[in-house]
Amino acid sequence: MTLSADEFVDIKEQYVHDVLCRLRELAGQEASLLFAESARDPTVPHVKISEQISFACLRVATALAALLDRFDQSANKDRLWPLVREQLPPVLFEKYAARLPERIPWEYQKSMIANGLASRLVYREGLTFVNSVPDSALPSFALAYLQQEQRVRALAAEVAKSGHDFAPEVSRLLLQGGVRAAAEEAATRKAARA
Repeated sequence: MTLSADEFVDIKEQYVHDVLCRLRELAGQEASLLFAESARDPTVPHVKISEQISFACLRVATALAALLDRFDQSANKDRLWPLVREQLPPVLFEKYAARLPERIPWEYQKSMIANGLASRLVYREGLTFVNSVPDSALPSFALAYLQQEQRVRALAAEVAKSGHDFAPEVSRLLLQGGVRAAAEEAATRKAARA
């Protein structure tokens, strides 16, 4: 959809490398979650835990996709594009960045956004937490999680730039637990206003 056959052949080696790196990264995150969940209850077979992880990711992605269906695509396209971009192989942006937003159909973009965020939320927060969020609250919580993730990343970057000896540890802790805490706080504030 985005490249001619010749353009793809030109970047194929790097493209395959980028895709394999991304798959290894996601596999590592899933393995970490699988072993963490297994440590909580060693009686559950790994196959069952893997199935539960997949179901949790699918549940969150489906809720997010339904929420994104209600977004005004044209008004939010620029805001949402960075979420699509982080799911694509970096080599595509070296030569073809300008054409990608127009050539990738919205349904594909929506799927990349929903699945990317779903996997991050599930891998970072775990099955117990994700399964505790009711279906009715899941879309708005996932959206708040996304918004707070961007905010916490910015805060962590500011802390990292501070030069303090403790900056790397505080930055890591912010990224590790700050997103969920910020999303829960945002949800609480929203409920209080309603």
